[in-house]
Amino acid sequence: MKLPLAILSWAAILSAQSLKPETVQAFDCYVQSVEAHMQAGGRFMAADSNSGLQDQLVKAQKIVTIPGNGTNPHRIPGGMVYDWIGTVFIPGVTLEHTIHMLQDYDHRARYFPEMVSASKLLCRTGSDRFVVRMTLKEPAVIETESDVTWERIDEHRMQLRSYSTKVREIGKQHNYLLGLNSYWRFAETPKGVFVQSETITLSGEFGSLMRTLGSLAGINPEKSVRKSLEQMRESQLNPRFDFALPPAGLPGCGEGFHPGACPSPAR
Repeated sequence: MKLPLAILSWAAILSAQSLKPETVQAFDCYVQSVEAHMQAGGRFMAADSNSGLQDQLVKAQKIVTIPGNGTNPHRIPGGMVYDWIGTVFIPGVTLEHTIHMLQDYDHRARYFPEMVSASKLLCRTGSDRFVVRMTLKEPAVIETESDVTWERIDEHRMQLRSYSTKVREIGKQHNYLLGLNSYWRFAETPKGVFVQSETITLSGEFGSLMRTLGSLAGINPEKSVRKSLEQMRESQLNPRFDFALPPAGLPGCGEGFHPGACPSPAR
């Protein structure tokens, strides 16, 4: 089963950010390429057939990050794309426990205190489609809205896809974050749950010096992926946390979001 597509596009939803059409199109093309690779099959997770990686995750309890598609950043007209994959193993938990935490959208600031200052679930359609608003603490104070779709693969595996549909930096505009897509995969084992997150971010154009200074100041997509997985593991294992199910009675989310199609090259 493939995640559903929709006809809404970045150009329609993110026009308020004054993104250049060529930037939107290039980002859409990058995302389309990544999603085509995901849907082509093969390994569900990087750790599936990699015993060395499994040892790092399970025995050493490391959080492992790798570039999702070659060296970052990927330059596109008017912007830069960062693509990082992070994996963590959370011992002693179940798939349902993991889902309940991540679908407790109104309490993200409790579970990700270093990254999120506020969150609110805006709508839901059934048990697999949500739109959530969050205020991020890094790389700056940024308000986002994301369209999230969950999909159950089988009894022990699930995945989700999240597209930012609104991104608004509070205060001075730095263009640190203009778009955020994330793709999560979960696999339950008798000993715990493997979690893999691929995060694709769009930022403005920055020179090498600015990227270095930004990294020193904490503006680093790889570190953000690592930190989100670290805080997720800590919250999952915190016995004081009792995760709430998404509330009933919310409005439906309407038509889903999907990036615009990448045009075919001219012949």
